Amino acid sequence: MPNRTLPTVAAAAFLALAGTVGFAPAASAHDTLGEVYGCGYQGQFRCGYGGVTNSHTRVYSCDTASDGYGFRTEYRLRSGGGGGVDDANGSSSGCSSITPGTAANPVTIFRACQKQNAWWCTGWLSA
Repeated sequence: MPNRTLPTVAAAAFLALAGTVGFAPAASAHDTLGEVYGCGYQGQFRCGYGGVTNSHTRVYSCDTASDGYGFRTEYRLRSGGGGGVDDANGSSSGCSSITPGTAANPVTIFRACQKQNAWWCTGWLSA
């Protein structure tokens, strides 16, 4: 006699997961994050993070390590232009942000970077 319990459980799990993803809030699809690790004792801690929010229009940068190194998030717009935002207050509370994108010219890619002896960045990430 065949065991039909496993396919039924697998189907139920798939439908539960699909429902969770299918009904996620629309804003969450536009918030992306990049993190740089390698700070602190033996490089075990997060140096900082940056990302894109507000429907691909806002770019932010957050330095999380009080190590004296800067942190930046670089971005590119659909038009090909781009730039960066540095966390102006170092590892103190609060991040820095700018709003370079628009609905017609959104941020398309970004990367988070920490400056040690040279800039150390994530790969380019989709916004």
